[in-house]
Amino acid sequence: MARHKCTAEITIPGGPEIAGSLEPDNIQTPPWLKVSCTSPGEVVVCRVEVEGCDSPRRILSLRNTLDDLLRSYRAAADSLEAADKHRDKN
Repeated sequence: MARHKCTAEITIPGGPEIAGSLEPDNIQTPPWLKVSCTSPGEVVVCRVEVEGCDSPRRILSLRNTLDDLLRSYRAAADSLEAADKHRDKN
């Protein structure tokens, strides 16, 4: 049986700081799951690839990985925004 690959890509506002903060999510992934985040300019592009996505569990892993990336993105963006506000006050 042929192995299918599923790919999802999200583009969100940000820069290299945010892309770098999302990269650790790629450290302990199974071999069939690839996550990469880059920052071409003022956006962050995250790409998630799953090999063997003929399995419902792997499709769910793709979705869950996107959810994790978006939660991590929100936390990083909120932290940078708070730091900028604090810096502006001083």
